Amino acid sequence: MAGLSGSSNLVASSISCVINVVMTVPALLFMDRIGRRPLLIGGSISLTIWWSVCAGLMGGYGAPAPPGGLNSIAEQSWLITGAPAKVVIACSYLIVASFAPTWGPIEWVYPSELFPLRLRGKAAALSTASNWAFNFALSYFIPPAFVNITWKTYVIFAVFAFAMTLHVFFVFPETSGRTLEEVEDAFNGIKLAWRMGKDKHQDEGRTLKHGPGQTERGEAMHLENGLESI
Repeated sequence: MAGLSGSSNLVASSISCVINVVMTVPALLFMDRIGRRPLLIGGSISLTIWWSVCAGLMGGYGAPAPPGGLNSIAEQSWLITGAPAKVVIACSYLIVASFAPTWGPIEWVYPSELFPLRLRGKAAALSTASNWAFNFALSYFIPPAFVNITWKTYVIFAVFAFAMTLHVFFVFPETSGRTLEEVEDAFNGIKLAWRMGKDKHQDEGRTLKHGPGQTERGEAMHLENGLESI
């Protein structure tokens, strides 16, 4: 849609792959230090911005491609050229750079931290299957979307990214630096997900109050329950 074709399209795709690999490294280094929630929220906000910019530029400066699509590719049904096209290409790189250190790796780490040992295997399998099922759905539905609603597809992406921000803020508890028991306790009763990161010291104080023996016995019981379910 941005007017790339032939070797230029191949080079652009290669640059995107390199950015994806390079930008995954910061997540490996700082994921535990920063926390899961800040990275997820920051990533979804960034994705909302870049997809909104793409939608605005393509809707404001683009035009329908010739019948049959650009370069006879039906999915390339919208054409944008000049400086706006360069900005769209830059935003596509920024989308990859925003996803790679945030949602890219954390979507594999976070589900395994939410569930106790007795459920972790099944839960991890279900979350992985769901991930690939949605990947298949996206690869199946996005090409027809580009044919029929063209640049408005990016509006849908931006709306979902904004919904992701709200969902993480209100629902996702912080799991970094917490034991399985502390994470499981977060789902007992009504707790504010956005305050989970601030309650860590309170949890540590509660552990000191009850004594280390209580924590060890709790961990032992948790492990026994997990072994019984195997």
